[in-house]
Amino acid sequence: MARYERIADQVRNEIRNGELKVGDFLASEASLAKSFEVSPGTVREALRLLVSDGTLSGRRGARKTVLRIPRPASTQEEFRSFAQWATAHGRQPGGRVVEQQWQIAGEETGSAIKVDPRSRVLRVLRVRSLDGERVMVERTSYPERLGILVESMPPDLESVTRELADVHDIVFAGADHVFSATVCGQQDAALLGVARGRPLLRHLRVSRSAAGEPLEVSEDRYLANILSVAVSNGRNVNAIGWLSAGESGWL
Repeated sequence: MARYERIADQVRNEIRNGELKVGDFLASEASLAKSFEVSPGTVREALRLLVSDGTLSGRRGARKTVLRIPRPASTQEEFRSFAQWATAHGRQPGGRVVEQQWQIAGEETGSAIKVDPRSRVLRVLRVRSLDGERVMVERTSYPERLGILVESMPPDLESVTRELADVHDIVFAGADHVFSATVCGQQDAALLGVARGRPLLRHLRVSRSAAGEPLEVSEDRYLANILSVAVSNGRNVNAIGWLSAGESGWL
């Protein structure tokens, strides 16, 4: 880790433990450089990092102020996988394949995972659970080379993502996400054991390798009282994008 990154982490920790509070001014760059025994340029890089993640204000020529308390850094597993996120939070994940079949990708799926729309993909319908309670219906499409691997996996496998990484060295390194609200239809109601019309959190996801290769496209539907989404943004960093009806965010 570079020196400026360690300084940024130290400032984040000072905010988390209350030494610096939201609205407080930071010391000047010169004072911080003296305190950390580094050059002003190194401090400037650390502050730029904190501005970019929304922790500090970023007005040019003004002293930096604390905008928010940084959240603890997410683990890679928390970001990439439902099952690994659950395990990291002391929950017991589960899953059951209801149906899987090879289908022609079609224009929408082909565009999302960058394959010929005439090629075949493996579409998998799963019910996911937390601590034995059904919480989510997952509809995932894999390109052929991954589908061949996924097809042979046990139907009650806890984490397909982890299996692909551990056994086949296929690592999910990032994803695009779109969240919206929907209601429970007939099939989802039957799979989740709830009444039709119940609110659901709809999560569309395209996952990618470190090289940017699409690995899957999925539509997950969560019971709305189970999970929510937390995103931090600010003037200088904004990971939130508003979409109009019909837009997917990646197609």
